[in-house]
Amino acid sequence: MDPTASTVASVATAASKLILRFTPLDYGLFILLLSVSVAIGIYFGFFSKIKQNNVEEYLLGGKSMPNFPVAASLIATSVSGITFLGLPAEIYSYGTQIWTFGLSAMVLGITLHYIYLPVFHDMQLTSCFSYLELRFGRIVRLTASFVYALSSIIFIPVVIYVPALAFSQVSGVNLHIITAILCIICIFYTTVGGLRAVVWTDTIQFLMMLAAIFAVIAVGLFDIGGISEVWQRAERGGRLIWFELNPDPTLRVTFWTVTLGMTTNWIVIFGINQACIQRFLAVPTREAAKNSLKIYIIGLTIINSMACLIGLLVYAKYETCDPITTNQIQKLDQIVPFYVMDAGGKIPGLPGLFIAGVFSAALSTMSSGLNTLAGTIYEDFIRPFRPNASEQSSSTAMKMIVVLLGAIVIVLVFVVEKLGSIIQMALSCTGVISGSILGMFTIGMVSTKANTKGVVSGVVASISFMMTLWISSLGKLNYEFLPLRKDGCDDVVLESMTNSTVTDIPPTTEEEELPFIFKISFMYYALIGVTIFTLVAYPVSLFTGGAKVIDQRLLTPFARRKGKSVTTVELQEKKCTDGLLNDEIKDKH
Repeated sequence: MDPTASTVASVATAASKLILRFTPLDYGLFILLLSVSVAIGIYFGFFSKIKQNNVEEYLLGGKSMPNFPVAASLIATSVSGITFLGLPAEIYSYGTQIWTFGLSAMVLGITLHYIYLPVFHDMQLTSCFSYLELRFGRIVRLTASFVYALSSIIFIPVVIYVPALAFSQVSGVNLHIITAILCIICIFYTTVGGLRAVVWTDTIQFLMMLAAIFAVIAVGLFDIGGISEVWQRAERGGRLIWFELNPDPTLRVTFWTVTLGMTTNWIVIFGINQACIQRFLAVPTREAAKNSLKIYIIGLTIINSMACLIGLLVYAKYETCDPITTNQIQKLDQIVPFYVMDAGGKIPGLPGLFIAGVFSAALSTMSSGLNTLAGTIYEDFIRPFRPNASEQSSSTAMKMIVVLLGAIVIVLVFVVEKLGSIIQMALSCTGVISGSILGMFTIGMVSTKANTKGVVSGVVASISFMMTLWISSLGKLNYEFLPLRKDGCDDVVLESMTNSTVTDIPPTTEEEELPFIFKISFMYYALIGVTIFTLVAYPVSLFTGGAKVIDQRLLTPFARRKGKSVTTVELQEKKCTDGLLNDEIKDKH
C-alpha cells in the first residue's frame, strides 16, 4: 500500500475518532427535556387554576410551594454547566484541592441559618434589597440592586455559553444557533409560568442532572476498573492534593484559597443571592425554610462532589494520552463532553442524557436568574415611578423585562466566546462584587453602628479596588497545568498531531510582568472585597455619628437587644408585609 495513502487514511481515521456525534436517540432525549420545560410553562401560564397575575404569585409562588421542589430548585439554580464541565476540568488540570469546598458548604449553611435567613424570613420582602433601604436608605438599595443586576447579566451568558459549547462539539450545530434556541425556550417558560414554572422545571431538570451524573460515573468506573484504580491513577499523576497549606496568596488553589476565599464567594452567590432568598420565601414558614436549607446544603455538596469525581474519572481515562496536548480537543472546557462521547458513546442515549443534564443545569440557572432579575429591576427601578399600577399590570411589566433581558443575554454570548478559562472567569467576575454585597448585608444585620455614609464609602472603596485588581490582571494570570502525558497515545492519535497546534495550554506568567498585588489568586477576590469594605465602612460610620435608633427586626437574632427580639407571630400581628414596609419607605421620603 502507498505510504502516503496509508498516512492519509490514518489521519482520516483519527479525525473520525475525534469527531464524535450525537445519535437520533441522543437528540430524542435532548428534545424531550426541552419539551417538558415548555409544557410546564404552558400549564402554569394557561391551564393552572393559580394564575400568575400578581407580584407575589409571579415572584414567590404565593408563598405556598412545597419543601422538596423549592430545595431542588435551589440546588438546580446553584448548579450550572460550569459545575458539570468546569469542576471536572479543574480536577483534571489542577488536582483535587478545590474539593475541600465541603467546608465552604458547611459555613454557608451555618451563616444562612443563624444570620441571614431569620431576618429575610421575618421581614418577608419580595426583594432582599428592600432590606438595605429600610436599614440604610434608598441610595444603598439602588446601588446594591444595580451591582447585582449588572453582575447577573454578565454571569448568565457564561452559564449558557459553556453547555452550548459542549453541544456544538457533539452535534456540529453552530454555537450561536444553539444559544438562541435555548434562550428563547427558557424565556418562554419563565415569562409565561412565573416562579411556579421555574421551580417545577428546575425540579425536573434536577432529576435529569442526577440521572446524567450517576450514569456517567457508573460507566466511567466500569470502564476503568473501579474506584481503587481511579484513585491509583490519580495518585500517580499527582492529582490527589488535599492540604496544600502554603500561605502564598499568588498560588491558584490551596487549602486557604478554598476555605477562606471560595467560602466568602459561596455565601454571596449561593446564600444572600436574590434568587436563593426568593425561594426560601416561597415556603409558608421559617421551619419549612430551614428544612429546605438543609436539603439544599447537602444536595449542593453531593452534586459538586460527584462533578469532582467525574474529573478524576476523566484523568484516569487519559492518564497517558492527554486530549489537549494531542489536540483532540481545542479547549480544556471541552474535555468532559469529549470523555462522555469517547467512553460512553457505545451506550445508546448516554451522551444525550449527559448533555441534557448539562443543559438542565444551565436552563435552571438562567430561568431563575431572569425571574429574579425581573423582580429586582421592577421593584427597585420601575415600581417607584408607577405607584398606582395594578398587580396584573406589574406582573405583565416583569414578563416584558424577562424578554428584554433574554435578548441581551443572547447578544452577550458573542462577547463571552472571546474570553478565557470559564471557571476562572466565573469566579473572578462574581468575586469582584461579592465582597461589597456581603459587606452591606452583614454589617447591617450584625452592627448597630453602621450607617448610610459608612456603607456607601465601603462599597465605593471595595468595588473600585477590586475592579482595578481584576482589570489589571485580566488575561495575564496564567497557571501552569499539572503534568500531562502523551506517551501512551497510539500511532493514530500521534499522527493527527502533525499539522495541528495546541491552543489551550496556558503559558507560565513571568514573575516580573505583574506587581505582587495583581498576582493574588482570583479565589481571594471576594474575601479581599469584604475586608476592604469593612475596613472603610465601619470607621466612617463611627466618625459620622453611627446609626440612629434601629428597628430590631432589621438585626439578626443574636444582635437584637435582649427582650427586643421579634418572632414571626409578632411580625404577623404587626402586619409586617412587603406592602406595609413599602408604605413605611414612602413615608420616609
